[in-house]
Amino acid sequence: MKINNNKPPEGLDPGSVKKTAFAGSGGKANGAGPSDNIEISRKGKEMQSLLNAVHRLPQMRMDKVAAISQSVKTGQYAVSAENIAEKMISEMT
Repeated sequence: MKINNNKPPEGLDPGSVKKTAFAGSGGKANGAGPSDNIEISRKGKEMQSLLNAVHRLPQMRMDKVAAISQSVKTGQYAVSAENIAEKMISEMT
């Protein structure tokens, strides 16, 4: 394949092309130019902190689960209807 007239379009000087910023350069080309800034609100920072705290919590209290499971297996787990009723009422008020 042969290409004739391999010249840049008229009015475009290849030596005058400016470098542009790429995603990994922090928004600056050659250390100059504007950059994007982001500011997280106080509420957003608080939410992130709470989310991190929740992620650090264990999923279940395995010691308590094991103890209750053992009680159920041995038939020693007793459920008090009165305690359940009191808890239900306290949750509704």
